Amino acid sequence: GQSGPDHVFRRLDAFRDEYELLPDDELWLMLDTDHWTEPNHVANFGRVCREASQKGYQLAHSNPCFEVWLLLHVFPLDAATQFTRCAEVVIRLREILGEYSKRTIDARHFPAESVRDAIAQAEALDTNPDDRWPQATGTHVYKVVRKLL
Repeated sequence: GQSGPDHVFRRLDAFRDEYELLPDDELWLMLDTDHWTEPNHVANFGRVCREASQKGYQLAHSNPCFEVWLLLHVFPLDAATQFTRCAEVVIRLREILGEYSKRTIDARHFPAESVRDAIAQAEALDTNPDDRWPQATGTHVYKVVRKLL
């Protein structure tokens, strides 16, 4: 119940205020576009992204959800593969892995050896990397992970 863009943005602000960050520390706002980019929510989603950018936060959103990033570890996606709902991505993960739960992600399904391939696939899907969020199925999580590597 606290995963909406405003809630996540406020938690990121609270984190920034609570901890003494170093000048080279980065804060990333990571959201699922899910239904937040539909006509009745997109203005608010865009506002949150704009305000986050103005505060110097980096953006790493997934369309439709974070599970796209996980799927890229185990299944090749191309521009022709489009998911409009997170439930579709979760179904595909379950088909491939035999199981999948958002609450208890089994890291064994997503080995470290698959990270570089997932980054490469996500980057290839990202035809407009400067957009605030992927306009088609994709994820900007690769931007965070690439920095961490």
